[in-house]
Amino acid sequence: MIDYFEKGREHYNKKEYKEAVACFIDSIAIHYSNGSLAWLGNCYECGFGVEKDLVLAKDLYQVCYGKLGSNEAKSEFGTWVASRLEALKDISTCDSGSTYINGIGNVKVIKYLNAYHIPQIRYNNDEVVVIIDKRTSIVEGFHYAEKQIPEINKNWTCDGESRYYDNYTLKTDFFYLEIRRGNTERYITRIEDDKCTLLFPKHANLEYIYVQKTIHKKVKELLYERAKVVIPHILQKVSERINVPYGKLRIEKSSLGNYAAYNYGSQHDITFCATCVQLPEKSLESLCIHELTHNFVLEHNKAFYDKLKELGGEEAYNLDQTRWKEGKWKYIIF
Repeated sequence: MIDYFEKGREHYNKKEYKEAVACFIDSIAIHYSNGSLAWLGNCYECGFGVEKDLVLAKDLYQVCYGKLGSNEAKSEFGTWVASRLEALKDISTCDSGSTYINGIGNVKVIKYLNAYHIPQIRYNNDEVVVIIDKRTSIVEGFHYAEKQIPEINKNWTCDGESRYYDNYTLKTDFFYLEIRRGNTERYITRIEDDKCTLLFPKHANLEYIYVQKTIHKKVKELLYERAKVVIPHILQKVSERINVPYGKLRIEKSSLGNYAAYNYGSQHDITFCATCVQLPEKSLESLCIHELTHNFVLEHNKAFYDKLKELGGEEAYNLDQTRWKEGKWKYIIF
């Protein structure tokens, strides 16, 4: 195994500071090296291989010193780290930092007491937020973002295959979705009958995942609003046609796990995930018949499917077995 700390010191002694910084960061990430924390702090304090930043330098020294045992703190190394902290005592201590990383965009690192050991990633409208434990340096948070977020960017899609793009459109039986760049500084959504429109800011970079995630959130909100109109109408129409009543109807924004909808309890209350608004009309009707069939048979057995055929006919049974169960209609994943 490569000893990145020793390799970093070799580069440092040769005044190859950029290479030294890279080795110290790798050493911290892989081995949680106290030595590398301190030496990297020295690089930030002196501006060796990185832009001089006394706040980050102090943060690195503090994290290092906090990890030292009582005997280590009294050692020559511990005394030196303490002296650097004393020299930087007038520099403000900070629990957050922000920077711009090429290919990722704006990244903000925030320290929380007793945060998860593995950094957590959150997305705001215009930045990635990395949450780290207080015993972790801000530089480590930036390094984590630089290493991990490109992998997340590479794998993330809105529908399992593609990303949102300017002039993205999606037409289904119940809505027409249009996503395009607007002459605006903020995200704007609107619904006119079955047309759902999202305008994203004129300066938004669609390569950045926080922009993709924000668009996805807004799209889900649009489809949820459309679902609150469509699903009650279709369920009521089907209920009246087959003469099977139901209790309360709930529309959920989030996924229902393995279910698109479910019927539960003696009151026959039915819950749908809003994603069902993407179904073709016949498939949504078959799903409504499926849930209403549960008024008579709870389990998915032969008696259930016989009753489903009785209520909805062979076409409803075939749609029940294919289209909505296979999930091929999930153009936008909830």
